[in-house]
Amino acid sequence: MALGLAIIVVVVIGVMGAGLLAFVSTDLQAVVAVNRGEQAFELAEAGVEVAKAHLATDPSPTTWSSGELHMDGMAENSVFVTIEHDTRDGAFEVVSTGQYGETRRKIEATYRLEDGAPKLLGWRELYE
Repeated sequence: MALGLAIIVVVVIGVMGAGLLAFVSTDLQAVVAVNRGEQAFELAEAGVEVAKAHLATDPSPTTWSSGELHMDGMAENSVFVTIEHDTRDGAFEVVSTGQYGETRRKIEATYRLEDGAPKLLGWRELYE
């Protein structure tokens, strides 16, 4: 009887351990996905800053594209930035897409030049 009870206890503990392992694994994958999203978002924000600097040095681009930019030490990760000038209201629309691994985040910012410096009018994250 003691042997049978010991086997049942070992089986129950094994099943509980396997369930805990599955829970921890799923939670870890979720944390990794969130971190990749944050890294991609940070790359997209860096792209907006690149566009802002470009607008400060060249205040009259009708359209501009950065091409694919890579950060030092982050060869497989990139950011792509475009600037389009809206001639109706004089605003510049900046779209920056950051990619970290397979995860992508996109930011759209609207600037207007005032006294030769870009002034932020609006900003939003776009979901793909």
